[in-house]
Amino acid sequence: MEEETLLMTDDEGVDLFAKAKELFAKGDHIHALEIIEDLMLVHTEAKESSLLHLEQGRMFIKLKERAENPDVAFAYMLAAVECFWEDLTISGVCAHGIYDLAKQSGSVLYYKKFLKKAKHALSLTQGDDADPVAVRTLREKLKEQWKGLKSLIKNAELKIAESKTCPIKKCESEVLKSKASPNPVTNENKGLLGTSWSGMDTKSKRDFLKVNIAELLRFSEGAENRKDLEEILTSAKEDRKWIFWMCRTLCSKKFSSAEECMNHLEEKHDADFKPSSEMDMVKKVGKDWARKIWPGAWEPLDAVAAVEMIKNPLADVKTFKSNSGWSKKWPLAVDEERSKLLKEIKSLLVLIRDHKILSSSIRSWLISFPVRQLGKLEVSEQTFDDFHLVKTPQSICFLECHDLIHIRDFLKNIKCERDDGTDLVSRAVDSFLDRTRVKEKIDFDPEFSILLLDKRLLKSTDAPFDDEGAVDVFDPEVHYAKAHAQGDDFISWLVGYSSVDRIFARPIREHNLDIWVAVLRAVQFTCRNLGTKYAKKLQIIDYAAALTVVENLCISEDERRRNLQEDQWNRYASLLCDKCEESVPENSLSAKLLLCAVRDVLQGALHPTYDFSEDCMNFIRERKSVSDDIVLKSIHLLKSVVTHKVLS
Repeated sequence: MEEETLLMTDDEGVDLFAKAKELFAKGDHIHALEIIEDLMLVHTEAKESSLLHLEQGRMFIKLKERAENPDVAFAYMLAAVECFWEDLTISGVCAHGIYDLAKQSGSVLYYKKFLKKAKHALSLTQGDDADPVAVRTLREKLKEQWKGLKSLIKNAELKIAESKTCPIKKCESEVLKSKASPNPVTNENKGLLGTSWSGMDTKSKRDFLKVNIAELLRFSEGAENRKDLEEILTSAKEDRKWIFWMCRTLCSKKFSSAEECMNHLEEKHDADFKPSSEMDMVKKVGKDWARKIWPGAWEPLDAVAAVEMIKNPLADVKTFKSNSGWSKKWPLAVDEERSKLLKEIKSLLVLIRDHKILSSSIRSWLISFPVRQLGKLEVSEQTFDDFHLVKTPQSICFLECHDLIHIRDFLKNIKCERDDGTDLVSRAVDSFLDRTRVKEKIDFDPEFSILLLDKRLLKSTDAPFDDEGAVDVFDPEVHYAKAHAQGDDFISWLVGYSSVDRIFARPIREHNLDIWVAVLRAVQFTCRNLGTKYAKKLQIIDYAAALTVVENLCISEDERRRNLQEDQWNRYASLLCDKCEESVPENSLSAKLLLCAVRDVLQGALHPTYDFSEDCMNFIRERKSVSDDIVLKSIHLLKSVVTHKVLS
């Protein structure tokens, strides 16, 4: 028994683990993956789980090496990386895998992840306090993993540096040609079938498309997967669909669409990443606002004249609303530069919307600009809303060049294309899906005793793919009554080579289990990254809240100053220091972030920092005399940086 097998604590688990390895060695990777996947659900202890993930990762490495389709190879490697990710002792192996992903996808994301993992692998045995024997043992174990890592690190750093000036080229995937049929039908046999077919009358040809289910089951008597055929027929009868999506874990839930199945994957099998509440989920902008982006003229508006109209309305506010969300009542301004900027912003918003990444937070950020500008002209937010300016992008047209440039530059930096290899994994899945796509429908008679093959086969095989798989019920006599058999297209369809998976009915869970588990691991890898990003974003949001406290304190002082002489004013820095003194005893996260925000403001930091230290308060006390102008400038800069981090 291998040493690693001893990590399994029960005899049945040991036997199943050994069986999985044996099956994989014999080429039965589907059943091997099935066993490992089931064991993972039972053996959740750290050591056992690590062993199972390690073995599954090895299997995916082997599958990657055998894969002829480069997209499928990418999906398998991504699955292997996810399997290896938590085991620090194989960081080198994991790093090599990530480098392969980076090289194939041309993704800076993976090059950065590789650097982090590779440098961690090289640092594992460099601690001075480590046990010499343990260090030597670990060094020997990692020796093979280290091969080539240093040169790959240099190359990755070069790629990252180059990406700042020009995109990294992807490895182009080869277009795979369909293989010839392993059992081609000879022209002689095809000719015999064609002769028989042409000798049949129309009624016989129609009857040929009716398949008696009882006879079909008798024909399959003794077949290995007879029960699976019965299950498929029962499912089609009950669900009225031949096609459905099924979770291949033991929960075995069925879904009517790929979207439903994907949502289930992310919610139930997503590496424990969960937003703390629905409020924390990114929400796409509503369809109503999004559809108003395109039809608008996007011409600059005269804000000053508009404010006069708002304050002295000659018409009811309802006239400022139109079906497209753009009103022609607002006064135009002649400004070529603003007009050009607005057209650019429109194009960028359309692009972002079409990629389905236009969030409600971005919309709120965009609307905050005209709200602030018109607010300076004494237009309240309620009035702004009354004139329907919140519900339309047209309000952006009130902005001046400096705000429009700011918005344009921000929108330009939004990544519309994902760089995590999702497109490669999607193509890999499609390559498996293509083997199951068919053009022909199969329906039932009212008694569900007869399968009715597609009547179009009597006339032509040229039909679109049926990706819905919906089942209809027809009276056979009526259904085929007007179907006139023409030519021998049916024979060509019957005997011709097709890329469709011809394997006889088998357990649904085994169907494409390899790519299913690979995609599951890919989803978990993505969700892990999202979890990390989510945690960072929460920290930024909390920092933004602290910065708002700082800003509001300054605003309150401004209001207090209105009725006071200048010599009675308090410096913003002094007020902020006093606020921090009050917060120190709390020792809460919000209190610490407030101190960090105040320190950054008084220091004139270009980026927010979150490293609270004991001398933070002393630093703030020493800067109580910082000028108000510096404080305001610093707040404005940090708010801009934080906003971009939250929205990006």
